[in-house]
Amino acid sequence: MVNTSVHLKVLGSGVAVITIDLEDSKVNLLSSQVLTELKGTVDNVKANPAVKGLIICSGKSDNFVAGANINEIQELQSQPMELAYRASKLGKELFAEIDQLPYKVVCLINGTCLGGGTELAVACDERLVTDSAKTQIGVPEVKLGFIPGWGGTVRLTRLLGIQAALELVTTGKTVDAKKAWKMGLASEVVPVEGAMKRAEEVALGAKTKRFNAPFKASAMKWALERNPFGRKIVRAMATKAIMAETRGKYPAPLEAVKVIFTAATQPADKAYEAESQAFAKLAVTDVSKNLVGIFFAQQESKKAPAGATCHMPIKKVGVLGAGVMGSGIAQAAAYAGYEVVLFDINAQALERGMKNIAGLFEGLVEKRKLTREEADKRYGAIKGTGSYADFEGCDFVIEAIVEKMKIKKSALAEVEKAVKNDRFIFATNTSSLSVTELADGARNPANVVGVHFFNPVHKMPLVEVIRGKQTSDATLACAIGFGAKLGKTTALAGDSAGFLVNRILFPYLREAMVLMVDGVPVTDIDRAMKEFGMPMGPGELLDAVGLDIAGEVIRVGRAAFGDRLSPPEILAKIEQLKLLGKKGGKGIYLYDAQTGKRGDVNPDVLAAITAAPKKMDGGAIRDRLVLAMVNEAALCLQEGVVADASQLDLAMIFGTGFPPFVGGPLRYADQTGLEVVRQKLEWHQKVAGDNYKPAALLSQKAASGQRFYSK
Repeated sequence: MVNTSVHLKVLGSGVAVITIDLEDSKVNLLSSQVLTELKGTVDNVKANPAVKGLIICSGKSDNFVAGANINEIQELQSQPMELAYRASKLGKELFAEIDQLPYKVVCLINGTCLGGGTELAVACDERLVTDSAKTQIGVPEVKLGFIPGWGGTVRLTRLLGIQAALELVTTGKTVDAKKAWKMGLASEVVPVEGAMKRAEEVALGAKTKRFNAPFKASAMKWALERNPFGRKIVRAMATKAIMAETRGKYPAPLEAVKVIFTAATQPADKAYEAESQAFAKLAVTDVSKNLVGIFFAQQESKKAPAGATCHMPIKKVGVLGAGVMGSGIAQAAAYAGYEVVLFDINAQALERGMKNIAGLFEGLVEKRKLTREEADKRYGAIKGTGSYADFEGCDFVIEAIVEKMKIKKSALAEVEKAVKNDRFIFATNTSSLSVTELADGARNPANVVGVHFFNPVHKMPLVEVIRGKQTSDATLACAIGFGAKLGKTTALAGDSAGFLVNRILFPYLREAMVLMVDGVPVTDIDRAMKEFGMPMGPGELLDAVGLDIAGEVIRVGRAAFGDRLSPPEILAKIEQLKLLGKKGGKGIYLYDAQTGKRGDVNPDVLAAITAAPKKMDGGAIRDRLVLAMVNEAALCLQEGVVADASQLDLAMIFGTGFPPFVGGPLRYADQTGLEVVRQKLEWHQKVAGDNYKPAALLSQKAASGQRFYSK
């Protein structure tokens, strides 16, 4: 077999160099083909008596190995568990060969090193990592619902100790070169220039410059971990923290804890066997299948429409409106490296917006994500202005001003005069108005697009990209690329009322309010949905969004979709009381004026509910609310608001916090069974109204035994 991804050469010093360089790929991935090539190459090295040491490195400029090939993981998930177990054992056998070579094996890491790449690295004697800002090391497998299965869980525990292994394996987080060195994961940090020369020296026996941890702290850590009582304390604390974070919905972190403690207390063969069994068991769970599905949906979301490319480079970004949303977008654009113009006609609003931006950059400095110098430079890339003339030269202008079509059209006309470039893109951050109607007044309607951020911009990971009737594919490519550069996940949606996320939230929030009117305590409703996996209940969400905005959203839904989404009775009372939610200190709940902490249910809201208190089972509440979202999601797919199920589910997960472990509304429907969902919807239609009339697409698929997903 001719190697295409793994290459070998032997230096004059007798050091062999294995270079992994996957053909036609920006990153190295450990597929079965690459592992086969690697095994053959290692066998060739073993057979050469002249070899005195070995270096394993990458032919890529910014990554070592980005992990295993997830396509192959997904294939395993549709097979019996035994195949996943065997795949784990085969990887272990190869890495054990590397581990047992009779000379120094040095892994040279420059850039990304994740998952299987890290497992390969810890099978080597030494790990030299470069000081490149792109160097990141970790084992993110738990984010896909399983654990490292090629010996990584065991080797990390034995190399770093229990607590450091828990930190890496159960969270899936990555560490930079300096942190990797301090925790003992890296043997030495080396400059990019000269890294190979240093690796050769180490392979020939030179000592590495390891981090010397303070003796007292190091001694205390190892004393705790070697003491049975101490291990018991650490295990209990780790399990408690995981349960608090995941509510027990994600089995992988808990299984990782078991394997880590087995690795710390049992012989190697038993530890490796426990790891293989845990990997195989986890990889075929619905949770893992759902998380892997989300991974692929994210990859798909980065792609522009077939064959489309952005028609111009985006260097200078303009933002209309310096409110919380506009200033958040401006800060995100500057953080991503763009030159930014932030406009507001109100000087005080502009001052507040710039102050908000400064605060966001200050937070990044405090979290050590930016140096003070970097933060000042990026803040300095933003020009605050009250003059449209400063938009001259902008390639991409996004408006985040008041939700009035007349005002938005007027602003578009002013921007067009200032930019003087027919190629520039005008994006609207509207959450409720028609992109198509806005484009009707544009000089070049093909360059008008919706780019809908969620608040707060610096925390919410989703951006909806909205295609108007005349929006070109090239403009969509520009908008998707812009969102990606800001580090956002994008979801492409059609120009329909509420677009995608808010459209599906319409019935969810409405039905929650209807249940309140019927006497079901809002605390019970919120508890049921948080137990389902939502980050907050609908009552808390209504307050967080703002009851004024939520009311407007529900009215937009009613105008677009008819009486099935008519506003609940309590909404008029809320507006009469001028309740705004958390931002006003009073909403469905009361909030502490100083801390913003949620208190009891607002007595004024309780007084507005005339129905007698009604006890409702948590499962019944869940069905009532989740099925409302499922049905609306099916209608969105049916109407072509979104192209496929995976992009809809992705939008709901990243836009609303819909629990990833169930995969999104449509994946949840598939796993529940579409015929079961249809029957439940028909029953709810009888007792709760036409909001639950099953979508035709859902009924058709249920009748024919189909699913929303093919796998």
